[in-house]
Amino acid sequence: MIASSLLILGSLAFLIASLGLFRLPDAYARLHAGTKASSFGVLLMVIAAAIEFHDLSSIILLTATLVLTFITAPLACHAIAARVTAIKSKKDPQ
Repeated sequence: MIASSLLILGSLAFLIASLGLFRLPDAYARLHAGTKASSFGVLLMVIAAAIEFHDLSSIILLTATLVLTFITAPLACHAIAARVTAIKSKKDPQ
């Protein structure tokens, strides 16, 4: 019951992230929505999977998934933001 609730909440976090990608006005706000909400969705889903699967190998794999997600999401966001900034500076030199 708890794991199912966490999966539904994680799915809602992904839905909110995807809506933010379409609805927010600029690239920086879209990056924020895409990384923060999806990372929170992954966290909720990993916790739900950890509740369901009790063996050590599953917990290690879930922990690795969570760590890699929390490392790569900000790095990808930073790389995209740097590229957006470079493109904007080329278009509008001031």
